[in-house]
Amino acid sequence: MPVIRTKRFLLRPIEKADAPRFAVLCNDLEIARHTARIPHPYTHEDAEIFVDQLITARIKGDEHAFAVCRDREIIACAGTLQTGEHSWEIGYWVGADYRGDGVASEIADAMVQFAIGEMSAASVTAGYFIDNPVSGRVLTKIGFRDTGETVMITSLGRAQPVSSHRLELDVAEFSGAREVVIET
Repeated sequence: MPVIRTKRFLLRPIEKADAPRFAVLCNDLEIARHTARIPHPYTHEDAEIFVDQLITARIKGDEHAFAVCRDREIIACAGTLQTGEHSWEIGYWVGADYRGDGVASEIADAMVQFAIGEMSAASVTAGYFIDNPVSGRVLTKIGFRDTGETVMITSLGRAQPVSSHRLELDVAEFSGAREVVIET
């Protein structure tokens, strides 16, 4: 699986040894509230299951998740999920101590470049929960446009369905950051 280098980060495939770090980072109510698959509280067992699921999905080829590292320390997670033959959805979360510094924008841009360049995506989508407009700003900053569609998605962290705005990227118009290098 490829490794992605951005201006400030290394995005590498998730490994079993990452579970303890994910257990720490994901035991954060804000991450749980703004993602679909992260419960709260988040245990080491949850992290092991999460890592195993992502490794299995990577082997199947329908999801590619990356540990986002700065100075060899995991600070975030980003990935792409296949939603159709040439359609991919991106997602990400950022650890509490690393928010507000452009991490999300940089890694979301890298995921789009990965989806287009490595997965031959003709369509790239994303979504954000209605009460997380910060994520919406991140996505529009890199070129996503609101489709006007809102869907209900269950958030494990909230234990209930939440309204999610859907966005789509015009792949033909996307230029991406020049600092992204995908090494295969």
